[in-house]
Amino acid sequence: MIAPGILMGGTSSEHEISLKTGNFLFKTLKQKYSTVRPILITKSGQWLIPKESPEEIPDPSGKTYREYEEEFTHSFPLNSKRFIDIETNSIDCFVLGLHGGSGENGSIQGLLEILGIPYTGSGVLASALAMDKFRSNQIYEQNGFPVSPYYDLSRTEHLEKKQIFLQKDWFQFPVFVKPTCGGSSVNTGPVQNESELNSLLDAIFQSEDRALIQKPMKGVEVSCGVIQKPTNHGLETTSLYPTEIIPKNEFFDYKSKYMVGGSEEITPARLSPETTERVRNLALLAHTALGCLGYSRTDFIIENEIPLVLETNTLPGMTETSLIPQQIRHMGWKMEDFLDWMIEIALRKKSSGF
Repeated sequence: MIAPGILMGGTSSEHEISLKTGNFLFKTLKQKYSTVRPILITKSGQWLIPKESPEEIPDPSGKTYREYEEEFTHSFPLNSKRFIDIETNSIDCFVLGLHGGSGENGSIQGLLEILGIPYTGSGVLASALAMDKFRSNQIYEQNGFPVSPYYDLSRTEHLEKKQIFLQKDWFQFPVFVKPTCGGSSVNTGPVQNESELNSLLDAIFQSEDRALIQKPMKGVEVSCGVIQKPTNHGLETTSLYPTEIIPKNEFFDYKSKYMVGGSEEITPARLSPETTERVRNLALLAHTALGCLGYSRTDFIIENEIPLVLETNTLPGMTETSLIPQQIRHMGWKMEDFLDWMIEIALRKKSSGF
């Protein structure tokens, strides 16, 4: 039987989210696979590698990342704290439970490519493009997707170029600001004036090199997953039914995404049949245009019945409150089957490519 491993944690600001994803993936995979090896990448970059496949792993709920790392370390014997010592012969495929930063921008994917280890999800290029909101917006525009006006600012040039941005024809407060290469709505939100803009840019530039400033969109927020299933003739690509998101806060922020009760989510979204199909089609086209593999999730704002593309996620959350699992259940599929498909695609990619 295949022995999958799970990569979770990581050095990004989304470390805690990844712990929840990793925990959910472990529980799901253990329903079928007797050997599942979770590998925790700490915030400092250490790789905590169990010597054997544990029967269970600590629950991250209510713990700081330091508390969780300590509990993980003492829960079972570790083989090593260095990625270079990873026992690849005992892991047939890595299921990626990482989010943000080097876990989602193509870096980990490149490392695993070099090591020759199969892994789930998109490859190096698609991961990098989707994580970079500026580059992905350019690709959306080139493919005729409707997007809201945007402007990219770098940490080294933002003081000078901010004045150029402030003179844009479409500019007026409020504007929406987020890290260009961030995710999960960390350091993300609307700003009402230049003082708030400067404060949020300062927060972003403490850990990120670039920020994306965008004209705010008003409408219904929806998110639509795309899943590929292996067949005898290749891959069958299906867009799922979108989820409507009604956040308790002003927008779908970190707490809304990952705390139970943080938002109301309705699957399928309350859209007209025509708008639903347009969203599903755009999600599929975004998946294809970026070169994604296995699965992805594209977020939209429906403004006057027009779906405006926000971003595409190549490693969307996989927690109990996450959107992809909700959409998978709506299709009548099981999470165990979904993970089987992702593992098979990863193994096929390694053996024959796509």
